Amino acid sequence: MAAINVYHTSVTTDNLSRNDILQWINTALDANYIKIEDLCTGAAYCQFMEMMFPGAIGTRSKRVKWNTKLEHEFINNFKVLQEYFKALSVEKIVPVEKLVKGKFQDNFEFVQWFKKFFDANYTDAHDYDPVAARDGQPLGSGGKALGPGAGGSSSGARVVPAARPAPPKVVPQPIARPTTTTKPIQQQQPKITPVAHRVPVSAPAPAPVHHATTAIGNDHHQNARLQQEIDNLQDLIQQHAGQIAGLEKERDFYYQKLRDVEMICQEPDYESSPAVQKVLEILYATEVSKRYFNQMLLAFSR
Repeated sequence: MAAINVYHTSVTTDNLSRNDILQWINTALDANYIKIEDLCTGAAYCQFMEMMFPGAIGTRSKRVKWNTKLEHEFINNFKVLQEYFKALSVEKIVPVEKLVKGKFQDNFEFVQWFKKFFDANYTDAHDYDPVAARDGQPLGSGGKALGPGAGGSSSGARVVPAARPAPPKVVPQPIARPTTTTKPIQQQQPKITPVAHRVPVSAPAPAPVHHATTAIGNDHHQNARLQQEIDNLQDLIQQHAGQIAGLEKERDFYYQKLRDVEMICQEPDYESSPAVQKVLEILYATEVSKRYFNQMLLAFSR
C-alpha cells in the first residue's frame, strides 16, 4: 500500500484560514480544538492516518496518546505518524522538533500540507467512528468552544444595573409616615413635599438604563464583527509571511549560484578569458538593458 504524495510550498493562494482548518478537524474527528498551536500533540494526524489507511501499521496505532500535555508524549505521537509515513512511502519530512514547541507558524504550515494530503488520499469508502476509535477519549484543547456565547453572558451581566429602579421602594416609606401620625397635621405637609420632588427624579431612571442595555448589545455585536476581521487579517498576514519566506529562499538559492559562478570566473586559469570577462560584466552591471544583454549573448555565441 502506498499513499499519494503531495508536494506543497507556502507560496500558494488556496490555503485555508485557521478557522476553516479547525472546523474541518473538529467535524471530521468529533474533536474540540480551539487553536492551531494545540495540534502540536500530533494525535489528530495519527487519527486521520488511521481513518485514511486503517490497519496500515497494525497495533502500533494504539500507542497514540490522545489527551496529553507532555512534550515527550507529543514526540511519541509524531513517531507513530512517521511510522505511517514510512509504511505508506510518504516522502514528507515531519519537523518534529519544531511542531512539538507549539508555535503557530510551524503548525499552521504543516496542517496546510496535511489537509492537501488528506484531500488527495481520503476516499470515504468505509464507516469510521472517531470517538469509538480512541475509546471515547477527548481530543482537542478544551471543552465546547463557547467563545461568542461566553461574551453574550458577560454582556448580560452588564445589564444588571437595570435593577436601579429599586429606589422607588424608598418613596413609600416617607409617604407612610403621615398616615401613622394623626395629631400634628401641619407637620405632615413638609414631609409630603420632598416626596413629591423625589418621585419625578426617580421615575425617568429606567429609560436611560434601557438605552444603555441596547448600546451594550450593539457594542457586543460590533466587537464580534471586528474580532472576525482581525482574525481574517492575521490569517492573511501569516500567508504573506509564508510567501515572503519562500521567495527569500529562492532568492538566496539563485544568489549562491551567481556567487559560485563569480568565484570560478576569478580563478587565475579563467580570469584572462574574454568570455569570462563578459560574464563578470554581466554580474557586476547594476542595470542591464535588453540591447546590452543581447550583445552579451551574441558575444558568447561566437
